[in-house]
Amino acid sequence: MTTQTTLLTHCELGGSGPRLIHIAPANGFPPEAYVPLAAGLASFGRILGYRPRPLRVDGDAQPGGTWRDLAADLIADLQAVTGEPVVGIGHSLGGILTLYAAVERPELFQRIVLIDPVLFRRRLQILIWLLRQSGQGYRFPLAQGALRRRDHFASVDEARQRWQGRGVFADFTPDALEGYLQGGLRPHGRGYTLAWPKRWEAHIFASSPLDAWRDLRRLRIPLMIVRGTRSDLITDSVWQRLQRMLPHATFAEVEAGHMLPMERPEEVAGLIARWLAQPIPHR
Repeated sequence: MTTQTTLLTHCELGGSGPRLIHIAPANGFPPEAYVPLAAGLASFGRILGYRPRPLRVDGDAQPGGTWRDLAADLIADLQAVTGEPVVGIGHSLGGILTLYAAVERPELFQRIVLIDPVLFRRRLQILIWLLRQSGQGYRFPLAQGALRRRDHFASVDEARQRWQGRGVFADFTPDALEGYLQGGLRPHGRGYTLAWPKRWEAHIFASSPLDAWRDLRRLRIPLMIVRGTRSDLITDSVWQRLQRMLPHATFAEVEAGHMLPMERPEEVAGLIARWLAQPIPHR
């Protein structure tokens, strides 16, 4: 049953049945952008898209907290909408929040899928650490890029024309872009602004965690990791390190970039669906 809490913290992405699939989005992205991915998983159960804290705060609220705090939100919000273990799917930021939650509260999850999660190669980890030690965390290029984003539009159509075929949206399917427009904009004055405030997006990039590798070693539930072969995050060296570290996990690749759930949603969903159709492995 849909409740007010569900409407605030999650949105329905389709599907039906006893199993619950929980999709946590990337930084700056609303769950509606994952509708095409969810469509390929609808036969496996009801699908909820998660709305992290930045999508629920007042646009003028000061950003704060860590990724661990956002994971604590996810745990509390998940407990509020279901009492049964879920299939947790997370992309980028959402992958790490799902990982943290599954390590902290494994009983909440049947299994998890991490799609191009934020796992930095060693050299980049050192650079980020040095920036933070010198009080310059916001010099991280992704944080700078978020602060430069245009965040006001006269209409949804103006935003569509601005983003379609460009930048991070260049290879989005039409339905994924429409989902982003639906959930990623909110009315503001006589126009629209970003539903995920760019100051929050920048803060999250600037506070990207350096400890997620440790949590991977602590995970005790079935795990699948999917990457885009053109991803600038899960590079070949990171991919090889993951496979050495996690011999019991399932690994899959898609010919796409970091935004693979929006670029190749049917293929990503197909890989996940085949894994979900298999019995839960016992270690």
